[in-house]
Amino acid sequence: MIYQRYFKSGQKVQLRAKQPPPPEGRNGLLSASLDGGTANHFDLTLPYGPNAVAQYPFSENMPFELSADALGLGIKVTVVYQKPLAANRIRVLVLPDLQMFQRRTQPRLDCTIGVRFTRGKDSLLKMRETWEKNASILTNTRQPVPLQGFNPCQLNLSVGGIRFSLQGPAEAAEICLMLLDLGDSKAPICALAEIIWTVEKNAEGTVHAGMQFIDIMGQDQKRIERFIRDQT
Repeated sequence: MIYQRYFKSGQKVQLRAKQPPPPEGRNGLLSASLDGGTANHFDLTLPYGPNAVAQYPFSENMPFELSADALGLGIKVTVVYQKPLAANRIRVLVLPDLQMFQRRTQPRLDCTIGVRFTRGKDSLLKMRETWEKNASILTNTRQPVPLQGFNPCQLNLSVGGIRFSLQGPAEAAEICLMLLDLGDSKAPICALAEIIWTVEKNAEGTVHAGMQFIDIMGQDQKRIERFIRDQT
């Protein structure tokens, strides 16, 4: 019933770990697509390369919040990791706690800020490890970290993601490790972002990419929220 009414094969969903809880202050997501299911379980395909399952620390009975859009609303349900089905597919048990909610529109801002980023196709594990190290250094330091090489970049920013142009080719699910300098005399924000969509921009191969933050510290999201509010 839950599968047939609210979920369809091929539907894009998001996973947020519930237990063990993420390290303090950390907000993390995983993307997946629904690859079949029943009233009791979903089969999910992960978009992070041919060995995507090995790039995330899944464990038996690990619970996640699974969210998606349906009927013009947000929907979420608790699922529990059961087993791998293939190198990029998993099966999760669906619990009977479906909720529907109104998604809050996130304010967005067109702005120019300093940006540095590294792209990594099919390298979720390595990029997550690098993000954890960098985010820990940047959020725990008492003094601004002297970093160079930031290029002014015109972009669109929200607490949940970023849109800007980059050199193609670029594909959905490609991971970018980003440093964002808000020009507020504080350490740069470090975030791990996943490309959600791309649009070719010109004949030189530049593409416009929409990215979702999949790993970012909560305090950095609050900094972005204040930055947007102060600029509008």
